[in-house]
Amino acid sequence: MIAVSTNVPASAEQAANQAVAEARFVADSASLNQLLDRLGHCRAVGIDTEFVRERTYFPQPGLIQLSDGSEVFLLDPVAVAQMPDLGVLLGDTTTTKILHSVGEDMEIFRIVAGAVPRPLFDTQIAAAMLGYPLQTRYESLVGDVLGLELAGGKARSNWLKRPLSPDLLVYAGQDVIWLPLLHDLLAEALDKHGRLVWLQEDCARLVQNAENGSGDAAVTRVKGAGQLPDEALAVLSALAEWRDNQAQARDLPRGFVIRDEALIALAAARTEDQLEQNLRTLPRPVQRRYADRLKGLIQSVDTTNFERPAALMSLDREQRDAVKQAQATVAEIAAGLGVEPALLASRRDLSRLARGESPDWMSGWRGTLLADVTFS
Repeated sequence: MIAVSTNVPASAEQAANQAVAEARFVADSASLNQLLDRLGHCRAVGIDTEFVRERTYFPQPGLIQLSDGSEVFLLDPVAVAQMPDLGVLLGDTTTTKILHSVGEDMEIFRIVAGAVPRPLFDTQIAAAMLGYPLQTRYESLVGDVLGLELAGGKARSNWLKRPLSPDLLVYAGQDVIWLPLLHDLLAEALDKHGRLVWLQEDCARLVQNAENGSGDAAVTRVKGAGQLPDEALAVLSALAEWRDNQAQARDLPRGFVIRDEALIALAAARTEDQLEQNLRTLPRPVQRRYADRLKGLIQSVDTTNFERPAALMSLDREQRDAVKQAQATVAEIAAGLGVEPALLASRRDLSRLARGESPDWMSGWRGTLLADVTFS
């Protein structure tokens, strides 16, 4: 691991805690737009989001936190559902947007602001490139790098409730107040060791994928899909697409529409009697709402021209052996760099290469490092 640490003076910690305690809660458009115009002049802004996603397909925005390192601002997407000026800030390439473990945050930004953050600096990815564990939590990183102890464990709170409790507001403010300092320290270390370009490339790819979508077929998200033969998989593919459309239209989690194992059973039915039996095993509300449509959909699927998604193709013995050898090579390279092997390429990544795919990440810094990893 490449050492990245600084001693935060007691006065700086006190000032940050004061900023968190005095965080400004912004719940009207006029104040919001004035604030965002001001932050647009900053070279970097720490951002985080809080949301609820337990019984819905789309995340429900609960709070958006911003900090320039000296002040904290808490934007209320419950009161102001659409924030076009936030979209302007997110798209301003002169201001770096710092987040930790960006993921579902991207969906929140698309919903609230109609934009995604660029340029992006993800402190979790930056830390991994310096030898920290891949899934290092924000609180852990702040503790390791800055020597500060933050309280965690409130991410799954009800962020839609108003008013938010004081302890939640403090938690939300602490999630962003240290991001600008972490950015400076991590960026300096990455640059010193020639890895800043790695971070910039990976973050740019995250932004691009958030804008364009993953492109993965819905069937690849069904657990156990890869075990089905092609004919049944063709049926499952149609069912999975249908379920995604229903889930989005009704704003429900996929499993609330129909569970994975039920889709698998329906797709695997070999006779009409078996199909009818499997339909009868569905929960009563699902039967009443969907049984006829599901049966009609299954019977209409043309399985003759179905192409199995590459992600669901099984590896033969030779390919599996090649993946094992590639894993050993990747582990050796990673050890020399002082990073986790999965940062360079996970087993899933290597399996894709073994199947002959050409993922976009192989055209950048990973491709250079992994030039000797072959599957021929």
